[in-house]
Amino acid sequence: MGIVDRRRIVISGKVQGIAFGVWLKSVAESLEVTGRMRNLPDGSCEVYVQGERSLVKQFVVACKRGPNPGTVERTEILEEPLDAKSVGFLLARWR
Repeated sequence: MGIVDRRRIVISGKVQGIAFGVWLKSVAESLEVTGRMRNLPDGSCEVYVQGERSLVKQFVVACKRGPNPGTVERTEILEEPLDAKSVGFLLARWR
């Protein structure tokens, strides 16, 4: 495995109520990256993703595009420290 990266992504637009999380989980699994996603009260969603740098970049590109019928209006991407406990891709309510 190459260099590992972790990112926090906040995605704004029409991203709730359209199975956006299920779509994100399938993208994450196809790229073999780990992380988690949750809906935020303001209608956006927050995603943490970790994996090989090139795969994380591909995941970010997918987040900017989004699925149909979703509409991504904005993405905020921040670098995060690695999480040694990150496994799978979770769609959960977490704090």
